[in-house]
Amino acid sequence: MIIAETERLCIRQITNEDAKNLSKVLADPEVMRYSTVGVHTEKQIYDYIDNCKKQYDLTGYGHWAIYNCITDEFVGVCGLNKHQVDSDDVIHINYRLATDQQGKGYAVESTLGVLDFAKRILKINAVYALIEPENTSSVNVVNKTGFQFIKSSVFRGFAIDIYQVVL
Repeated sequence: MIIAETERLCIRQITNEDAKNLSKVLADPEVMRYSTVGVHTEKQIYDYIDNCKKQYDLTGYGHWAIYNCITDEFVGVCGLNKHQVDSDDVIHINYRLATDQQGKGYAVESTLGVLDFAKRILKINAVYALIEPENTSSVNVVNKTGFQFIKSSVFRGFAIDIYQVVL
């Protein structure tokens, strides 16, 4: 099921058939450098897929696969998660792009597609981004997509900056 289409991207639910492509992101140490959960093994990738499916059923959102609509090439993943940060429940966006897909504007494009879905379909009023300050690429993405810095905090033992966009 496609949840969003942008000029170049199709963002859709993850299936078991995505496992090999997901390894390009979830098993890549460089891509997962700023991840609070780290690099995934093959088993963890299948667990990740199962969790995505559960989240779609439970909340209507989760992580989605990003593909180039024109070439059908795998780009990465993006999605929404709900976590408690500083005693507040926040819905936050995250994304991971395959190394060969970085630097093409896909993070900004997929973020805008997910934010549109969050506003129109999920009726979410605000989305957050939890970013380690040294992750300058992600800081650039949120700055280009309308997020505003709120405060610094700690999440899962990592120093983060919290950004918010009101939808």
